[in-house]
Amino acid sequence: MSVAERPQIRGIYSGDDANVSVVGFARNKGYVLTFEHEATGHTVSFPSIIESFSDGHTAGTSQKTFAGVMDPLITQAGTTRDIALSFKVLSASIEEARYNTQSINMLLQMMYPRLTPETGRGVGLPYIRISGFSMLNDTKSVRSTKCIVQNISYSLNTDEGFIMSKDTAEGELHPISITIAVSARAILPVDDSEQAVQPYPIDYPRYR
Repeated sequence: MSVAERPQIRGIYSGDDANVSVVGFARNKGYVLTFEHEATGHTVSFPSIIESFSDGHTAGTSQKTFAGVMDPLITQAGTTRDIALSFKVLSASIEEARYNTQSINMLLQMMYPRLTPETGRGVGLPYIRISGFSMLNDTKSVRSTKCIVQNISYSLNTDEGFIMSKDTAEGELHPISITIAVSARAILPVDDSEQAVQPYPIDYPRYR
């Protein structure tokens, strides 16, 4: 495996000033939200500053009508689980702001497939595994949730201020606070034989 093909593991900021930032508290408490791109093995992490979370389970149904029968026959075709969460990314220094900007860029790149150099076609399944938040644990042994991420968006919280570099000639300006919103469709976990695990046991989804 070439250096370019090796999975890139990008943890939370660990610069000299990390202890005066929220990142130091997150590291000490283990409050770390991690996204893993399964096709490449790349991972990127952020302090787990969750702002909002929703978890919707929707049953898909179909109906058939028959002559002489008043009520239709309703069958369940399947159930989907859609999750959405938003979290804050905070920066206490220009170095941390630069680091966080690169981490956000890496997260956005996970929305794109892995391409083969020969054909330029996408390979690998488009799954992203999210871990570090108890409401997203699939089971008591799988402390994460595999998803097809459908949307990632971020917004600058301009009312919380900006950080500027000391060299004003560079014109470098970063927001102190950025909110990232993620919406995804969860994938039902499978066992060692690649058979879907029935969600009836109390450990799916495992919240703690």
